[in-house]
Amino acid sequence: MSDSYLIGVDGGGTKTIAVAARADGTVIGAERGEGINYNNIGMDRARRNLKEIIDRLESRIDGHCEGLAVGMPALDMPADDALTRLFAGNSFDPALLDLQSDAYMALVGFTLGKAGMIVICGTGSILLMMDENGAQHVRGGWGHLLGDPGSGYALAVDGLKAAIADWENIGPHTSVTRAAEEYFRLLSPRQLIDRVYAEGQSRAELARFGRLVLEQCALGDGVALGIARKNMSVLAANAAEMIARVPAANRVGIYGGVLTNSAVAREIFTDQLKKLCPEAEVSLPEFPPELGALIHALNRRSLLSPETLRRMKASYREFL
Repeated sequence: MSDSYLIGVDGGGTKTIAVAARADGTVIGAERGEGINYNNIGMDRARRNLKEIIDRLESRIDGHCEGLAVGMPALDMPADDALTRLFAGNSFDPALLDLQSDAYMALVGFTLGKAGMIVICGTGSILLMMDENGAQHVRGGWGHLLGDPGSGYALAVDGLKAAIADWENIGPHTSVTRAAEEYFRLLSPRQLIDRVYAEGQSRAELARFGRLVLEQCALGDGVALGIARKNMSVLAANAAEMIARVPAANRVGIYGGVLTNSAVAREIFTDQLKKLCPEAEVSLPEFPPELGALIHALNRRSLLSPETLRRMKASYREFL
């Protein structure tokens, strides 16, 4: 593989990052592009978006690709051969294509392929654990209509429900109400209906309001704090149940905009989990999911070593 490379991809609903590296871990290129969640945009567009990203990446590096490991947001388990061939279409060689869930790539960025768990809270939420035998176990990830507790979307919806209760005088006053009025540019409360149900209103845009709910927690608002505790308690209960079944997976990584950007959310989740499972060890991943995808590809080829990881981390800095 002296003149060849591997590509790792962190696929998202709105953005995707692809990184190429040599067998020794040296990162030689990175490219960003649009989302590849085919559940949202269809298989053809997702494939086209990924092809455009990979083509731009490969146009700037020498050699040939020996493997393409993709973290796919439409999956929560590895793709089988039929799905891999379907996604590959005429754009990719299915023999080189390795489709895993995006959560799995984040998990590998934390555990480096060993037993452990990742808890992801962004627009949506999901928990993924790998046991001592390499088997994957998933909790959550049911989507915005069925819950996704701890996600930005769930926090936003709970916050808006609290604001409505405040407006209608059936719930306590909360600073979340004022935050909603400003975020959605409301001249009157009933305008919220048009804002939320407007054609083209994206889940991601609505989920961003969840950050403001967490900001009100940090400012001491009791209602916002109750919303955060409710959501983080569900995540903690799921994590504790999984560790009870697989004690070796007691290392818990936290990832996603909600948990990485909000100290309040991290603290509540960690405190709740520790109450249920004192042996749990909670921390942030050392490597981002796009490098997790590369680590996965290198590990499958028995090319992973401490020096490879050090070189990968150091060489990726110039592409950030």
